[in-house]
Amino acid sequence: MRVMRRLSGVLSGFLCALLAGAGVTAASSPTDDQLHELRMRIDRLENQLGSLDAEAETVVEERRRLDAELELADARVREVELLLEQSQQEAAGLREETMALGTELEERRALLDHHLEIMALLGSPGPMQLFFDAYQGGELEEAVGTVAVLTAGQFKLVEEFHDVRTRHSARLAELSQTLGQTRDEARQLELRRNELDAVRRRVALRLNSLERTRASTGARLDDLREREAALERLVGVLSSRDRFTGRDDIRAYRGALPWPVDGPVVQGFGRRKLENYSAYTVCNGLRFNVPGSTPVNAVFPGVVAYARHFKGYGNMVVLDHGQGVYSLVAGLGTIHVRVDQPVTMGMRLGLAPPPTETGNIYLELRVDNKPEDPRRWLQLKGGSS
Repeated sequence: MRVMRRLSGVLSGFLCALLAGAGVTAASSPTDDQLHELRMRIDRLENQLGSLDAEAETVVEERRRLDAELELADARVREVELLLEQSQQEAAGLREETMALGTELEERRALLDHHLEIMALLGSPGPMQLFFDAYQGGELEEAVGTVAVLTAGQFKLVEEFHDVRTRHSARLAELSQTLGQTRDEARQLELRRNELDAVRRRVALRLNSLERTRASTGARLDDLREREAALERLVGVLSSRDRFTGRDDIRAYRGALPWPVDGPVVQGFGRRKLENYSAYTVCNGLRFNVPGSTPVNAVFPGVVAYARHFKGYGNMVVLDHGQGVYSLVAGLGTIHVRVDQPVTMGMRLGLAPPPTETGNIYLELRVDNKPEDPRRWLQLKGGSS
């Protein structure tokens, strides 16, 4: 049981750097605590997703309401435009009818004047002369009839013209007022529609932002769930196996262990300030940058406790060297050992992947659940961070 607790603590130390990308920062807490913290982070992200979904639903409902209001506004705009068109057509028709009656009146008047001129040229008595002649002769009724015949048509047309013009003027006044009100309503509707369009655009932008945030949060949540599963799997595998009990005590070889790779160290052990930032980064081991396919070897005899890909960190091998000492090599391009396989000092664990600016191979040593600078254990040689 004590061995299992020690192993759990060792895993905690190994994984503190690996889990930093997932937001887990415990440096010496048990692996169960790291799992608990990871699950709490997952719960927070799930709650955040729930809040995002609720806000997105509210925004979607607001967009539906705006769409409905815009549809009603568009329908009213079409009605107002139709009313404007009909009123303008009616006003134009009334003006044409008034002009037509005025033209006819002028034509009738011109025709009557022309008729009277002809009668004068022919020596025919005018209407008034005919009237007086008839009156003097005792034929008053006939005189009145003669005048009526000559003027009745024109009098009737004048009366009709004035009646139509009066009615048309009243209707045109009504139409003018209606057109003014309709144009005012059309302007107000256009302003309202522009306001609704602007609000809808803002709502659409907010919804797009929420969708992007949700996608990003969902991706982070998926990644954390995969990390959680990987950590649970790793803890389960390591906790279920017997540990290495070699004849040699690795502690006796402090300062004499071989280097796992032949290449420069690009990041050393300990805390390091980030350039151009006030923050610091902590490395619990050494990070190397070596050419691709460079052999990566065991620093001491032991047994393989873990050998497989670990989410986000590439292929990883954990060796149990006994006496509470563990080594971890991460970032391998290929793995050449298997779980429970005994290894000897200098035995190939795998090959390095192509190099990167931040290094491609990581080595960590843990003694009684505490990280130690691997340089204190490795043979003195050139190469520095």
